[in-house]
Amino acid sequence: MPAERYFYPNNLIEKEVISLEDSEFHHLAHVMRAKEGGLVELVNGTGYLAKARIEAIKKKSAELVIQSVIHEPCPLFNSILAQAIPRGNRLDTILEKSTELGVSEIWLFPGKHSERKEISENQLEKITQTLIVAMKQCGRLYLPSIAVKSKLARWEPLAYPAYFGDVEPSAPLFLQVLQKEDNKQGIIFFIGPESGFNDDETARLKDLGAKGVKLNNNILRTDTAAIAAVALISHLYN
Repeated sequence: MPAERYFYPNNLIEKEVISLEDSEFHHLAHVMRAKEGGLVELVNGTGYLAKARIEAIKKKSAELVIQSVIHEPCPLFNSILAQAIPRGNRLDTILEKSTELGVSEIWLFPGKHSERKEISENQLEKITQTLIVAMKQCGRLYLPSIAVKSKLARWEPLAYPAYFGDVEPSAPLFLQVLQKEDNKQGIIFFIGPESGFNDDETARLKDLGAKGVKLNNNILRTDTAAIAAVALISHLYN
């Protein structure tokens, strides 16, 4: 992790004076104990990385002057994890590790067997903060987008080739499928909740054009499956 990297949600413009507040200010002033005159890095989750000098540290905010800005082009390949809502601790792991592995988008939806069916506004804020922390930790410059969707029965046709974790013994291994197919623009991978998809959901996924695959010869937990799927996609396409 870059030792002094902070998230600023607005545009990063050279020579502009910006104010760092809330959790990012707390981390700068009280965790890292940064000093006036020190240099730090700023990211905004849209590919920009700025170097800034700390001008003033106040009671609830810090003023920084942006000295230089670089921009990293957006990846052309879209890696989407469609995750049935799992328990909170497993969701945190999925969010953190999939961000580190380069996922572009995370779609959360209620599975028939999901213990949680909804994401509240407070939970969504916590999810976003988890993504920001993971983005800073791993050094990437793009923040994955997060979307909360309806149950699978209401979904429209998919824009990219899609796959889902299938426990059927006859399902092919995902790695072998990826090596044979040429997915140039993006991939969607569906992961079920702790108890998996039911028969209706599996049928609906197939109606949407998703292919059932195995990530491993063993049955994986939902968080392990999500990490395995994103890691394989990242290895072959990023």
